[in-house]
Amino acid sequence: MKSLLAKKIVLSPSLLIASGRHRACYQHPEHDGLCIKVHHPNKDIRETIREVKYYKRIYRNTSSINAIAHYYGTQETNLGTGYVFQLIKDKTGNVANTLDYYLKNKHSFLKHQKSMRIAYELFKKTVYKDAIVTMTLKPYNIVYQLGYKPHGQFFIIDNLGCANLIPIDYYSSTLARTTLTRRFTDFEQRMMREYHVKLSTMQSVESKD
Repeated sequence: MKSLLAKKIVLSPSLLIASGRHRACYQHPEHDGLCIKVHHPNKDIRETIREVKYYKRIYRNTSSINAIAHYYGTQETNLGTGYVFQLIKDKTGNVANTLDYYLKNKHSFLKHQKSMRIAYELFKKTVYKDAIVTMTLKPYNIVYQLGYKPHGQFFIIDNLGCANLIPIDYYSSTLARTTLTRRFTDFEQRMMREYHVKLSTMQSVESKD
């Protein structure tokens, strides 16, 4: 991996996976299982620095963290410094879709909702077990991977870490889990409010009618 990241690479428009307010995410041109995130010109990089610091912190304690996309380091690109992450893909080789995608595409959601419900409960348990520190949970920052494990698997791919001046959740798993309770409560309420989906059963309220 070190030798791969040591060389400068070119990111072409054809490699673009998604683009947000601050960063764009590209398929790594030399490794199918990696993506590389680069900042848009003149955009704040504090969010990325926060995430990288958190990754380094958890990797000091363990390397077997589940339910989050792994971070591998930086690499120079034609668009500036890139941050290299695990690219979550379905077993078919396609980039895994976000939860937001499934919630907005009723056919895909109904097709997978039973497996998604089971995978979501396992995801929550894993996040609690590992006491993952994350900012506000959002459906476009969570992907659902098809084809692996009996019911698929959810991953957080963005917005990890704590923005507080003193990130006390980093020093106490108990406090981190207390924060996670609030995060998941807010997230599930938002899913009901905006998508009319009850995540505890992964069922559309509208589908009952």
